[in-house]
Amino acid sequence: MTIYFTGSTFNQIIHDTIESMDEMIVDPHVEDHQDFYKYIKQNIAALQGMDQLVIDCTAVLNTDEELLSAFEMIRTMYDDIRIIIFAPDYKPGNPFLKKCFEMGVMNIITTDDYKILQDELVYCIKKGMSYRDAAKYKDSVPEKITVKHTRKTVMKRMIGIAGTCENIGVTHNAIVLANFFRQKGYMVALVEKNNSGAFETICSAFDEKKYEDGYYTLNGIDYYPAADDEKIQMVQEHPYNVILMDFGCLTEENKDAFERCEDRLLIAGARPWEMEETNRIFPLASRDVLAKYVFCFNFVPTPEQEAIRDGMGTLDNVHFLTYTERPFEQAGFADAEHIFAEILPEEAEVNEKTGILKKLLHKRQEDEGNRVPLKM
Repeated sequence: MTIYFTGSTFNQIIHDTIESMDEMIVDPHVEDHQDFYKYIKQNIAALQGMDQLVIDCTAVLNTDEELLSAFEMIRTMYDDIRIIIFAPDYKPGNPFLKKCFEMGVMNIITTDDYKILQDELVYCIKKGMSYRDAAKYKDSVPEKITVKHTRKTVMKRMIGIAGTCENIGVTHNAIVLANFFRQKGYMVALVEKNNSGAFETICSAFDEKKYEDGYYTLNGIDYYPAADDEKIQMVQEHPYNVILMDFGCLTEENKDAFERCEDRLLIAGARPWEMEETNRIFPLASRDVLAKYVFCFNFVPTPEQEAIRDGMGTLDNVHFLTYTERPFEQAGFADAEHIFAEILPEEAEVNEKTGILKKLLHKRQEDEGNRVPLKM
């Protein structure tokens, strides 16, 4: 039986990982800025019979000293409970992690990469980290440590990629974009929603092994060949952050499914022999629908780009792709940082040694709790 404490950011991956292992989840605590120390102090008896306890340190407002006191209470009462600490803001050398190690709390996860988090959480629950696994946390670095980290917002973002015609580079660019999101630490699925057979060819070329659900993994990305609606539903039930749908050529038959995606990228051509196919797209949808498309033009020389923008009129979400010779090795999708700014992580600085941000947040919570509400 497992009890866990997490916030909105990592709840999906932690919950789904534990559930996928057929572990019984008891009383999950999902809330940002929760007081873990207070809960343990008041509810220590409720932990009887638990096998493991997972604590997401990003979701608690307690200081390091309070967390250590809570761990000590748990270890004193229930030495057989496996405490699993998830602390992506801390790295080896942090004094807090050193004290956890000295206390015998070896199951420490410090990545903010969703895929690695999933793998390490499975390992901690199944086997548990050994002394050797956790030895990197046994020493502390005396000087002040400041870590620049990213705080990711959990999501299940469906992104559709289609082209104005065949062989315009949809699969090529879908792979590069998938690499972009994987490099950001997201769990990514790449789904083939067309009949090209390209994903099967890739599987054979790289001699990849297929899993029971019909997918294979390449460079940390799960590829789903020739997916029907049932397979897509199954993919959505997995804890992916980003699901990229390769529609191939956009047609009257697949445009409804394409438009159900939260983000719609249309790969287009601007060379003379491609313009007829590009212009074919505009009657397929209303102006309001087209305004939500992200138009990505291939192989447009810089001097000609302004003319393309002018020609698009009020459809101003226009970008120009650069050529990527080796799509499986590159993650440089043009303007991706701008196109997906809404869902990409923001950067912040955290002082590891003093935990000053937690202390300030703790004080702010106390101040808000004492504040007298205004009468309307």
